[in-house]
This record gives sequence, C-alpha cells and structure tokens, in this order.
Amino acid sequence: MNEKPLVIGLDVSKDNVVACPLTEAPYNLKLYFKENKESFPRLYSNRDGIRELLAMKPEYVVMEPTGVHYSWIWAHILKSHGIKILWVGHSEVASFRKSKKLPDKNDAADALALAAYALGFWNYPEAFLGYEHECFIIPIRDFCLKLQSLNRIQSPIINRLRQQLAREFPEAALKDSQRASDGQVPLWCFIGGRKRNIKKDRGYYEKLYQVSIAPAYGVEISEYSRNLANQLCQLTDWEIAIEEKLGALLRQPELIPYNRVMDDLGMGLRIKCWVISQIFPIERFLGSGNYRNWRARFKQRLGYGGIEHSSGDKESTQKSGSKISRQMLYLWIVTAIAPARNRPDTPIAKQLAEFYDTRTRQYNDNPEIYHSRLLEKQKQDAIATLKTQLGPLLSPAIVHQVEQNLSLALDFPSMIGPDGKTTEPVKKGEAKKRFGKLIVSQTAAKGVELLFNELMSILHPKA
Repeated sequence: MNEKPLVIGLDVSKDNVVACPLTEAPYNLKLYFKENKESFPRLYSNRDGIRELLAMKPEYVVMEPTGVHYSWIWAHILKSHGIKILWVGHSEVASFRKSKKLPDKNDAADALALAAYALGFWNYPEAFLGYEHECFIIPIRDFCLKLQSLNRIQSPIINRLRQQLAREFPEAALKDSQRASDGQVPLWCFIGGRKRNIKKDRGYYEKLYQVSIAPAYGVEISEYSRNLANQLCQLTDWEIAIEEKLGALLRQPELIPYNRVMDDLGMGLRIKCWVISQIFPIERFLGSGNYRNWRARFKQRLGYGGIEHSSGDKESTQKSGSKISRQMLYLWIVTAIAPARNRPDTPIAKQLAEFYDTRTRQYNDNPEIYHSRLLEKQKQDAIATLKTQLGPLLSPAIVHQVEQNLSLALDFPSMIGPDGKTTEPVKKGEAKKRFGKLIVSQTAAKGVELLFNELMSILHPKA
C-alpha cells in the first residue's frame, strides 16, 4: 500500500449506499464536506446502482462491517469484478469523524470519513480489519448468527407449546428435555410423532404419557401442538446441519492452536466458533502499543473492555465491546466452569476454576460485608444524584448540609433512586444473586485474559 489509487468510501444502508470517491484526503475535511456533500451519489441495490458504482472504476472500496447482511452483497459483487475491499472498524471511523468535526448520523459524512480514513492510514495495514481469511472466518460468523436467530425463533414456539401441554400432557409440560445423541429433543419428537434414528430408544415420554391424567379424562394431544413440535424438530434439523458445517470449518490448519486452547478451557462448539470469528487472527490486535494494550484491545473485542465514566460525584467503569460476545462467554462460565463436575481437567481450566471458587468463597465467608457494600453504594448513588439535582439551585454550604442530613436519613429503608423515586434497599437474597452474576462476569473476563495469554505463548512466544 504505497501509491494511493482511487478509493471510494461506501456508507451502506438497507437498500442503498452513498459513495464518496477520493484520490487524496482533503486537508480540511469539514470544509470539503460542506462544499461537496451534494455531489456524493446515492446508489440503490439494483443493476443501475451497481453499474454506476463500477463505472467510477475504483481500485479499493472502504466499508464498515456493520449491517453485515446489507454490505455483503455489495462486497461480493465488487470482489467479483476484482475490486479490493478495505474494512474499517466502527469505533475507528466514529473517532476519526469526530476528530474532523464531521456531522454524526449523516450518510454522506460517513462515506467521506471512510474514504479519508483509508487514505490517511494508507501505509498502516494495522488500521484496517484483517479479512484475508474471510473464506472461512466470514462463514463461521454467518453460521453463528444464524444459530442465534434460530434460538430466538424457537423461544416463543416452545413457550406456546408448553402452555398447550399444561392441559394436554401436564406431566411433561415443564420437563427440561435436552438434545439427545441424535441432536433432537426427545419431548418434541414424541409430541410431533417423529421417528428418531437412534439404536436405543427407551420410550420415556411414551411411558409417561400412558399414565398421564389428560388422556385418562379424554384430553388428547391436539394437532396444533403436534404442528408446533414438528416446527421445533425442523428448526433443530437446521441447527444440526449448521453445526456440522461449523465443525468442518474449524478443521482449518490455521485454527489448530485456537481450537486446542479453547478445548482446554472447556468451550463448546458454538462459543468456540463465535470467539474465533471475533478474534482470528490474533495478529490484528498486535499493532501499536505494548502487550498490555494488545490484551486490552483483545478483551474489548470480546465484550470485556472498560470505559471510564464520570458525572458529578459519580465515577464508574462500564464494559465496552461486543454484547453478544459477553453473553456467550457468560454462558460458557455458567455451563463449563461454575459446575465443578463439568470442568475440564487441564491446567488452564483449573486456574480459571480456582479464580471462580476463590471469588465465590470470599462472598460465602462474608455475605454480610458484601451486602453492606451494596447498601453503601446505593446510599452514595442516592446522595450523588441529589447533589447533582440541587447543585445548580443552592449554595455549596446548603448542599453540604443537605448531604449530611441525607446521609443520616438514608439509614432507614426508603432510599432515593437515580430517577428521583423512592426505592427499597437491596435485600440479602438479591445481593447474593447480584454477586453471583458479578462473579460469573469477572470469571469470564479472567478467562478472556487467559485465552489471550495462552494464544500469545503459542503463536508469539517472544512477545
């Protein structure tokens, strides 16, 4: 990337794009935008739009990997014509646009920022997202998103079917029937009348139905329930097919060390695939800065970065990064690390389990201390909220006096919440639940650190 060719920044919407062609990054981007924003063409997702974009003869097109379903067709067509695609992270574009004082929520400004960013960082490949392995990384990510979509589709069907079973087969209505060796859920197969391809079928639900109270009183499983169950079986078929494809994609030689480390940590197929789709290759995080900076970028990519916030007297650190990643990793800890019987017998998993056990033990040994901490934090938040509201209206001396009086008053049950309404103090049962979730989240963050450290020790031992 030496000589700068014609670059087009492409801001993608649902059915159209805004294209900004540049060969040099303007010195005053704000002025350039003001004078030229009307000249950036808006092209629609049809033959005319593609023809007009190709007629501009770009060598590179720059896009954000957001709205993946909308940008995919444009990238696919452009690559088929030999045009190279540069991907830029959303946070990088947002920071660049803000630094150049370009307006937010403006398609033309976004297109200009993309093109100017690419030209400004032309000789710094680490400034772009690496998709040189997109032949298997993009399909992995796409399949993971499809699995999540199938989960969302199944939830309302399952809820409705269980309501039906409450009167048609009450003994099974709340049964937690898990996927069996053939990948199917036995309860849905029984309700839908689906035959299963397994060697031994114990007929658990057939026997349970024989002693059910519903058929004994003339209530049979309805056609409606059977159709819902068949829908769930079909959705499970799709899941099985996708999981098989994911398993095949994971057998890429480049992924051998990633698979090994994640297996040692007890990550299942879905979580492993999602994490790989987010962090492969690890070299994408090893740009500027030192080891600590690299790990921080790695953690943020997986939802465990930290952004400091301050407002008045309140300071906090909020998690940043992918929410989906954070949810997936939370589930990993709940299923593979928290239950002692599920933990892998590997050094790295034992280290993570010890972290979880230590945190849990600290709470169990001193629950009163942690409960009092939550109460104290709730009181401090209430005082800070009141000070923020009264500060502009009263003198500092009066605000200080009100703060002292309020601090004493908040020792009784009713407290002031951040919305100005009264709220009950945290109860002990709720405190235990909150700290349980916090411990899982902390363990997931620690697991991300261990994952990075282990991968680096294998792939870049001298770093």
